[in-house]
Amino acid sequence: MMARKFFVAAVIVVSLIAIFLSGSSILAGKQYEIAFIVKSLTNPFWIDMKAGAESAAKDLNVKLQTMAPVKADNVEEQIRMIEDLIQRKIDAIVLAPADTKGIIPGIEKANQAGVPVVIVNTKAAGGKIVSFVGAENFDAATMIAERVVEKLNGKGKVVILEGVPAAQTAIDRKNGFLSVLKKYSGIEILASQTANFQRAEGMMVMENLLQRFPHIDAVLCANDEMALGALEAIDAAGRLKEMIVTGFDANRDAVVAVRDGRLFLTCDQNSAAQGSEGVRAAVRYLNGESVPARIVTKVILVDKTNVDSYLKKYGIK
Repeated sequence: MMARKFFVAAVIVVSLIAIFLSGSSILAGKQYEIAFIVKSLTNPFWIDMKAGAESAAKDLNVKLQTMAPVKADNVEEQIRMIEDLIQRKIDAIVLAPADTKGIIPGIEKANQAGVPVVIVNTKAAGGKIVSFVGAENFDAATMIAERVVEKLNGKGKVVILEGVPAAQTAIDRKNGFLSVLKKYSGIEILASQTANFQRAEGMMVMENLLQRFPHIDAVLCANDEMALGALEAIDAAGRLKEMIVTGFDANRDAVVAVRDGRLFLTCDQNSAAQGSEGVRAAVRYLNGESVPARIVTKVILVDKTNVDSYLKKYGIK
């Protein structure tokens, strides 16, 4: 009787250990080495994504190497990184492409070398991938634009600051904005220009727009960094009360700007989850498990009504 109880207990322990290790590289009998390539490590969005990827790697006993171009959003550098990783016999690559079409040769080289690729945040237009992990950028942009139109009561002069032209995230967000704004005859789109997802460029582009247009009601920005740069220009011109500004990413500075009433709203696309799920998808694939072709992360609009939870997240009082 005693021996039977011991046997049952042993089975339970072994089962629990198997459940705990499921999806990790431990079960494979080796520690996987995975590369995580983002577009930049100066933008807070990518830094948050890196933290999510590192957290998953720690959970799964993965050796993770995070890489980014020296020049932000440089696809040629990303391709050179992929080539180097192939030579080093990396187990898998998790990648946020700087250029949706331009990255294809790099992915195809990984395909030829038998290195699995998981794409995060920004879609690739070609090559074979394990999965795409990211938010529905078009839908999120329509949510933002609808809120802006509602705030303006269906009438107003609007400008758009676009992201990197060749990045699918920028394309989807711009198209999402336009799909809503063009439905309203009272909305006039004064200009739509790129500021390449950069704060400094956002400020410079906005300075020029302020000189061109004596009145602007709203500025829709495809990310927070451009929105924060635009706010600097608008503030310097003494025109903060004239217009509302929106961002996208819910980074720390943007959340503070929402709290202070400078930024109308931003959008949380959960960058940390994108990094985490990208690494987890790569490990599942390496373990021979089934991986969905698309893993969608939830988006949440952040405004005065819910900004407190984000202030708490960043440890801001």
